[in-house]
Order: sequence, then structure tokens, then C-alpha cells
Amino acid sequence: MAISDHFEVFMRRAVDWFAPENIEELAVKLVLSLLVLLATYIIIKIFSRLLDKMVGESRKADEEREDTGDDRGILSDSFVRSVQVLVRTLLLYGGYFVAAIIILEIFNVKVVSAEDLKSIGTGILKIIGILVGARLVINFGHLAIKQIFQRREFKDDLIESRRAQTLEVLLRSMLTYIVFFLAALTILQIFNVNTSAILASAGILGLAVGFGAQNLVKDVLSGFFILFENQFNVGDYVETAGVVGTVEEVGLRTCKIRQWTGELHVIPNGEITRVTNYNRGPMLALVTVGIAYEEDIDQAIDVMQQECARASREIDTILDTPLVQGVTELADSSVNIRTIAPTKPGEHWAVERELLRRFKYALDRAGIEIPYPRRVLYQREESEEQ
Repeated sequence: MAISDHFEVFMRRAVDWFAPENIEELAVKLVLSLLVLLATYIIIKIFSRLLDKMVGESRKADEEREDTGDDRGILSDSFVRSVQVLVRTLLLYGGYFVAAIIILEIFNVKVVSAEDLKSIGTGILKIIGILVGARLVINFGHLAIKQIFQRREFKDDLIESRRAQTLEVLLRSMLTYIVFFLAALTILQIFNVNTSAILASAGILGLAVGFGAQNLVKDVLSGFFILFENQFNVGDYVETAGVVGTVEEVGLRTCKIRQWTGELHVIPNGEITRVTNYNRGPMLALVTVGIAYEEDIDQAIDVMQQECARASREIDTILDTPLVQGVTELADSSVNIRTIAPTKPGEHWAVERELLRRFKYALDRAGIEIPYPRRVLYQREESEEQ
């Protein structure tokens, strides 16, 4: 039917409505329509008030939990606000949509059939249920992740606070994207959209992206396991990928390590295959001092042991009294004596330097010579025959 035909039908029906014999019926229909709009307005206001009251009580309960230090609420404030806006919107537009359908029925205008209306309503309810369910799953997941990372023993023994925060945000984001992706696929199935083709296209696209960004994927995966396994923290002194220095930043794709001379190295996580961490557990300072062959070895060991006891009292980074192990090598020009000292993580180099200084002064005071490379020349004189 052409547009002109629809317009002609509408005009004919309008003329019938305003015919003298139909004026009374038209007035009744208009009054009923106004009553429907008024009832819709009142119902929307009542449900809005109830909704505001429920949200207010929920927020009050949340504030009471915060005051008592209990942060185990299942529904976050943002989720409550989102649901409030969603329900309010559905009440407003849904209510007036139903009112419009009723008014059109009053005027005998068939816009949608009862079956179509039932189908539309069922679809809308399914979509709302999927969205609300997805949001609930996300909130439960976020709460579970938060509780895991707030466990004191897990946080202290496995992951430091900054690294835990990074992992927590990453896992929450992954959960959110996965749940909403599945919810979107379910909603598309409600509208009879072939999701198998979408999944196949997504798989092909992911495969193409994976081939094109192999290094990026490798860096991100390596970064995730560096964070999860806590291989090193910010501030640790490490050796990795041919670089020795202090870790300044740990990210999902790169790590930044500053060398002790000031150079900053940005290393892709995919290149980190082996890590030597100097900040995990006590370290051992190793000091080797050589004395001349002519000196008394026992006296030198006694002098060094006395100096070790003094250093243990005066240097806080030494965990226990250093031990003079004894002679370790008979070198070309010296007898080498080794000393070991347990130190705090990352402090063994400073302790080694300080012990060498102290040993030098102590041996000098005791008159024990620390040899240095030297050469002795022998000159033979031959008597001339007269």
C-alpha cells in the first residue's frame, strides 16, 4: 500500500472519529487516554521513590560497613548507580511505551499484535537479565580478586603491594572484557544473529594479529609471568639481558633498569630469559687479602679476626661476625687469606670495600707487609785475570 493510501485511510478514520454520532465515544476515549497517562505517571513516580529508598538504604549500609572497617560488600557503589539509572530509564520509557500501546488500542489502532508485544517484552527482559547477570558476575569476580590480593600472607610472601596492585588491575580488566564479550554474544543470539561466524572471524583476526605481533605478544606474556612469579621488584639490583643495575619500573611489555653509572636501559620482557637478583635473601661479602711470604700467617689471621669483630659491631649491614677462613692460595708474591661476611641484600659490595680498608690499616699497625709486585735483580761480578 502506498503512502497516499495510508494517508487516505488515516483521514477517513479521523473524519469518522469527529463525526457527530462519534463525539461522545471520542470524548470517552480521550478521557481514558488521559487516565492511562496519569496512571502511568503515578506508577513511575511510585517505583522511582521506592528505588531511591532502596538505593539510599544500600548506601547507608555501605557507609556503616566502611566505618566498621568491613569492605566485603558484594555490590560496588558504581554498580548500584548503574542499576539505578538502568531501572529508572526502563521505568520511564517502558511505562510510556506501554501507555502508548494501550492508548492506541483504545482508539482501535493495531500497531503490534499481542504475540509481537509478548516476543518484544520477552527479548527485552532477557537482555536486561543478561546485562544484570554479567554485571553481578563481574562484581563477584572483582570481589574475589580483591580478597585474594588482600590476604596478608599472600601479599607479604609472594607479591609486594605495587606488583599486587598491577596484577589486580590486570586480572579485573581481563575478567570484565571476557564477561562482557560473552554477554554480547548471548544478546546477539537472542536477535538470531549467527555468532559462529563472528567467532570464526574473531579467531582468524586473532591469528593474523598474533602472527603480525609475535614479539608484542611474547613481551606481554613474559611480563605477566614476571609480575606473577615476582622474579624481581622495583628497587632490586639485578643482572639480566646483559645489563646490571637497579630496577626502576616493571611493566607488562618492558622493564627499565638503571645502571650504576646512570644509563637507563629499557628491556623488552621477551628478552628476559634469565635473572640474577641480588636482593633476595642475605648476601655474602668475599674479601681476599695477601700477605708477604716472610710474615707470620697466624698473626695475620688473628689481626684480621679482631678487625672483623670490630667491624661487626660498627657496621649495621653485617648480619653476623665475619669469618676469616684461612689461606686459600699461595700466589706468586703473596699468601692469600680469605674472609667471608653475611650481609643484608645488596650490601655485600659496600661491606667488601669497607673490610678491605680496615684490613689494610690493621695489618699496617701490626707491621705485617702486604706485598706488591716487585722484581729482584742479582748482579754477578767476574774478577778480571791480570
